[in-house]
Amino acid sequence: MKQILFLILFMFLTETACFAETKPQFTTDLNKLLAYEVQIFDCVVSKDENNNQKRVDGLLLIDAAPTEVWEVIKDWKSVAELIPDVEYYTTIAALKPIQKGTIGQSFIECKISIPLFDFLFTLDVEFDESRFRQEWQLIKPEDAKIYNLIGIPVKDTTDTIRNMEGFMVAEPFENGKKTIYHFSLTIEFSTVLPEFVESYMIEKLLTDHLKGVKKQVESHGLYAPSRFLKLPF
Repeated sequence: MKQILFLILFMFLTETACFAETKPQFTTDLNKLLAYEVQIFDCVVSKDENNNQKRVDGLLLIDAAPTEVWEVIKDWKSVAELIPDVEYYTTIAALKPIQKGTIGQSFIECKISIPLFDFLFTLDVEFDESRFRQEWQLIKPEDAKIYNLIGIPVKDTTDTIRNMEGFMVAEPFENGKKTIYHFSLTIEFSTVLPEFVESYMIEKLLTDHLKGVKKQVESHGLYAPSRFLKLPF
C-alpha cells in the first residue's frame, strides 16, 4: 500500500507544472519604474454568481542585482515577516533542494489575516534558481488527501479560495545592476466577496510585499519591519 502511495506522489511531483507564461496584459510606465514607484495592474478574469477570478501583477525596481533579490524572495518564512497581514509562511515539506541546474520544490503553508477574514492555504512552489523565478499553484483538496496519507500534513484550504496560481521573478535591469521585481497572482474565490476584502487581499498585500522585499534587499538584511519594533506596553 505504501509503495502505491509513494508511486502516486512521485507521479504528482514529476508532472510538468502548467503555468501559463502569457504575454502581460498591461503596459509598464517607465517613468514610474525609474522613480521606484510600485505599479499594480489588475483585471477581472471572470465574475458572476459562480465564478470570481482575478489576476493582479505588481512591479517595482530594486537597487540590487537579481542574485541579491533572489536570496530574499526564496526564503518565504522571512518574507512573511515583511508583510503586516501575513501571520506566517512555513515550509511543511522540502521535496527538492533549491540550487542551480535543477528545479527546487517545496510545499508552503500560508496564513493571512485581514480585517474580518482569515485565509489558510498551501502552495506547491517550484524554484528555478537559474532564472531567479518561482512558480506556484494551490494544492487542491483531492491532492491534499493523498499527501496526508503519506505523512505530509497539508491542511484544508479556506473554503472561500477555490484556486490560486502565480509567479515571482527577479528580472535584470541596467545590465544586471538593478532588478525589476515582478509578482503575478491569479486567484479564484468561491464566492463574490465584499470589494474591500478583494482589494485588501490582492492590492494591499501585494504592495506591502513589493515594498518589504525592496527594503530588505537594499538594506542588506538590516530592515526591521514595524511589527517587530512595537513596545511591549
